[in-house]
Amino acid sequence: MEDRFMSLDPTEIRHRLHAEPELSGQEVATARRIAEWLEEAGATRIVTSLGGHGVAGIFAAECPGPRVMFRAELDALPIGETAEVAWRSKCEHVAHSCGHDGHMATLLGLAQRLSKNPPAYGETVLLFQPSEETGRGARGVVESSRFEEIAPDHIFALHNLPGEPLGEVSVRSGAFTCASRGLIVRLNGVCTHAAHPEQGRNPALAMCRILQGLKRLPQQLPDDQGLVMVTLIHARLGEVAFGTSPGQAEVMATLRTEDDAMMRALAEAAVSLARVEAEEDDLGIEIDWCDVFQATHNHPRAVEAIREEVEALALPLRELSAAHRWSEDFGWLAAQGEGALLTLGSGEQCHPLHHPSYDFPDAMLTPGIDLFERLVRRYQGSA
Repeated sequence: MEDRFMSLDPTEIRHRLHAEPELSGQEVATARRIAEWLEEAGATRIVTSLGGHGVAGIFAAECPGPRVMFRAELDALPIGETAEVAWRSKCEHVAHSCGHDGHMATLLGLAQRLSKNPPAYGETVLLFQPSEETGRGARGVVESSRFEEIAPDHIFALHNLPGEPLGEVSVRSGAFTCASRGLIVRLNGVCTHAAHPEQGRNPALAMCRILQGLKRLPQQLPDDQGLVMVTLIHARLGEVAFGTSPGQAEVMATLRTEDDAMMRALAEAAVSLARVEAEEDDLGIEIDWCDVFQATHNHPRAVEAIREEVEALALPLRELSAAHRWSEDFGWLAAQGEGALLTLGSGEQCHPLHHPSYDFPDAMLTPGIDLFERLVRRYQGSA
């Protein structure tokens, strides 16, 4: 039988979560386990089925006050783990290579503290959201019919950051992580014999023009809104058959901007470019989007709260000069209240995120729990 939750320390909690990861949209067992642990910790009420398998534990005070939310992610990645640790993943080609196990353990460590010292005012909400890796989870939570039960006045989250000093907190008001989206362009011509390409419609030249045009787009748009990027990630023309002139082609690219309005402009420009080039060669065209993330914007008052509590804990603090290039779907939640996402350094020698040997450093757990608890006390006091 598994040990009782309140007898586990955060490191043991993380190791158990790490060993049994689940992919985006499939976090059934993880969500069930967390709901059971939150119940044991004495959560006033537990809300489930948020945006899929999302779970929220609410610790309510007797006196009215603000609702403060902290968010962690449930999902893992389709990566085969190579880390030689006793708690390595038991699931083939699934691993917590982004550190979501550590983020969950941080919130569960906070739950243990709230169990013993609940807030004096309002409600503390610990949200465990699904499907962050696909960009669908936070939006699904916000659009859930039960979101009003947990809608926050203040909301915070952290993400571990390899390559930076262990325990160093980095913050920034305004844009903190970029908007991004995956673009898929499919070109449909007519396949014919390689000896008579004139009898068909080969999309090769249009495909090349689209690749070149996408790469040039950032230089053609105004740069007063920060970062604008297009990363070409995949291209395919026909099949390997030397007797044919192909009729189909596919191009994929990732669009990335610091600003949501600029993302809309970049996306519109990319679609217009693809359609013009397809029409030039009389090709059919299909366009799809996937992994859509909006930018995360930090509220200045939430960032100032983090700064002051970090100083009180004597943790190192770094002010970012620009937004992180990577994306996080926390933006959907941050827009619901005074929200802020921070990054917590996981060490200069730590493997990068999504590396098969990445393992969330256990030494990060206590600083994260301490900081989140101080934010609870800042807004809600102690019972």
